[in-house]
Amino acid sequence: MKVLLRAVLFFDALLDLLLGILLLMSPFTTLYAALQLPQPQPALFGQLLGVATIGLSWLLFQATINGQLTVAVARTTGYVNLVSALLVAAWTLFLDMPVQGAGKIWLLTLAAVLVFFAIVQIPAAKKVRLRERQQADLAKADRDGGTADGYYPNNQSGAASPARPNASPASPESRREPGITPPPGYGPGTEVMPEPDPEALPTANHARQNPHS
Repeated sequence: MKVLLRAVLFFDALLDLLLGILLLMSPFTTLYAALQLPQPQPALFGQLLGVATIGLSWLLFQATINGQLTVAVARTTGYVNLVSALLVAAWTLFLDMPVQGAGKIWLLTLAAVLVFFAIVQIPAAKKVRLRERQQADLAKADRDGGTADGYYPNNQSGAASPARPNASPASPESRREPGITPPPGYGPGTEVMPEPDPEALPTANHARQNPHS
């Protein structure tokens, strides 16, 4: 459905581009006389309308390429085409507009093409919008379900890690302090006496205690 909608937008853009070029040439009376179309008066208004029509054509071209613009542009353009077709048909058939035989055929053909575009664009835009909304809801439901189950797709940063089972606190009987072996010289029974140096001179106290040495 979206492919069909883009195709209709493309042909609508081509039609608006041709109309814009024709309106920009409003000062050329011979061209409008050859096509038997009524010339815009004053020509400035026709040229301003031509600039706006060419801008709409560019927007339609962008909507055929960018999928995010397709639905919104198609829905708006569909209503614009419908109202434009009604105005062209009313002025051509019921109101006193100076238009001859070939010009009347051109205008009625333009009105029919605009009605066709509107009939396709308005319902297709609504269907595509509903489908995209349903797909977005399903994707959101899948993400919410994965988050509730503790699964985080694509390992997104900032996601909480799965909860680990809580370890029960150790009982006093099962807790054991780590054994620490004191270094030599610390604690009772671990004193280390330095070995005497045989080359050291005897002290004065030792000489008094052994007068015969």
